[in-house]
Amino acid sequence: MDDLQTSAAPPEEEKMSFVDKLVNVLASPGEVFEYVRRTPITHSNWLIPTLILAIVGSLLGYAVMANPSLADQFKRISSEQMEKQLQKQINQGKLTPEQADQAREQGEKFGSIGVIVSILAKDAIGPFFFLFVLGLVYWLLGKGIMKADVSYWKVVEVIGLVSYIGVIESIVTTILMFLTDRVTASPSLALFISDFSIDNKWHMLAAIINIFTFWNLGVVSVGLSRIFQRDFPKVLVLLVALWAIWSLAMIFGLAALRG
Repeated sequence: MDDLQTSAAPPEEEKMSFVDKLVNVLASPGEVFEYVRRTPITHSNWLIPTLILAIVGSLLGYAVMANPSLADQFKRISSEQMEKQLQKQINQGKLTPEQADQAREQGEKFGSIGVIVSILAKDAIGPFFFLFVLGLVYWLLGKGIMKADVSYWKVVEVIGLVSYIGVIESIVTTILMFLTDRVTASPSLALFISDFSIDNKWHMLAAIINIFTFWNLGVVSVGLSRIFQRDFPKVLVLLVALWAIWSLAMIFGLAALRG
């Protein structure tokens, strides 16, 4: 009887190493996410990749700001945006010319430090912020629309593992910046716009047509379809629609705010 019970027991899940997860996210995502679905919550699945993304992003950000030409471009863009906002507030009567001059002096005094701090903070803190926020959004979509009974942390594991693609994107983007000597260079349609401007909404639309964005959406969709146990095409359509709505809202919303 004991032999029968022993033979009927399910086989122990074979552990997948850190390297296996890294390789499979890039080459065979369905396999690694099926493993994630079947195994208990594992916080290292999101912590390690996100930490790697934050470290690599910070180092690359430092390298970019250490390049005089690229650093000057960041500062110039920041100064131009500040000047436009000051002029807008003067025209609206919210600031006097004297107050605007004081703001310019403060900007010149702390502008360089502010740009560096903001870039490094985005690279170091941003990955964790977006991990948890995006995890919450996808978890709510899964519970509400897909009717999936899944833990929030499982969704975070999926997004965290896909961070490996973000690491590759950061490296490729930085290389493009150095090769083209343009801070706006990226693996997107914006790469072909020599006079790229963040004030031009059509240029910004070109910037979101990024090969890594679609790779990311596809792999996340694979992961969520596995843990939600829903059809991949339905999850993919939902995520692409959400991304499109959010991206367009941000581009046209910011354009409206800038006037």
